Amino acid sequence: RRRMSTAACVSCRASVEASRAPLACPSSRRSASRGCATRARASQGRARDGVDAMSSLAARFAGAKAVLWDVDGTLADSTSLGFTSTNAVLVEAGLPPIDLAQYKRGTRYPTPERMAWHAAGDPSDPVGKRLGARFDEHYVRLVDTDTAGFYAGVRDVVEALHERKNGAQAVLSNACGAYARRVVAANDAEKYFKTVYGADDVCEPKPSPSGLIAIARENGWDTETCVYVGDSPSDGAAAKAAGMMALGCAWGAHEADDLDASHDFVVRTVSELSKTLL
Repeated sequence: RRRMSTAACVSCRASVEASRAPLACPSSRRSASRGCATRARASQGRARDGVDAMSSLAARFAGAKAVLWDVDGTLADSTSLGFTSTNAVLVEAGLPPIDLAQYKRGTRYPTPERMAWHAAGDPSDPVGKRLGARFDEHYVRLVDTDTAGFYAGVRDVVEALHERKNGAQAVLSNACGAYARRVVAANDAEKYFKTVYGADDVCEPKPSPSGLIAIARENGWDTETCVYVGDSPSDGAAAKAAGMMALGCAWGAHEADDLDASHDFVVRTVSELSKTLL
């Protein structure tokens, strides 16, 4: 509705400006009026098309047969845990610590590539494998509801989906599987998920779709009727490549503007998430 109003205002301003111009012949004024009306109708038509497209997309999300989740920045508020653990490993290795913005930018990579990027500026640097393993050792043991508790309201959505989707939910993280399962267990949420996988449980980490496809196949779900919820551009890329609907959440490591291009839709609050999925 707001877009339609904006279009109407633009058309009105155009009409006002035209009325202030020097007088033209009647036929010229009639042509200008017809042109303005045509542009207004076209703008209104585009706005209606946009509303129809959004309604269709909302129906697809709500009608999904299964919902798959990322962990960090999506289900769990674990930014502080990941950030402090990253710096602990870097400093232990004699490397300079990073700031929070650098940590968040790096979360689009799987752990070994992320640590390589922080350490050497190159996600393919071999140092990443060693640092990534040390990172896993460090932060998995620190998981509890204080360091990796579910975001407020997210558990309610998960519980409601468990009832509505007949238990058809799963987890895929780019962290190691031990971490993903520990987060789920710490939040007493194991009963809600058919499968909980990390990057080392699948053929390739995100943005590869292989993990999502594997989970869907194991559970007998059609990927076209699945939604993957994540907070990173790599989550959206993986979902789309798997043929799933991609739902971005902007309360994690990345802002909504960073997620728009890679996701079908982006929610900014848990309330919006609930309305979209339920």
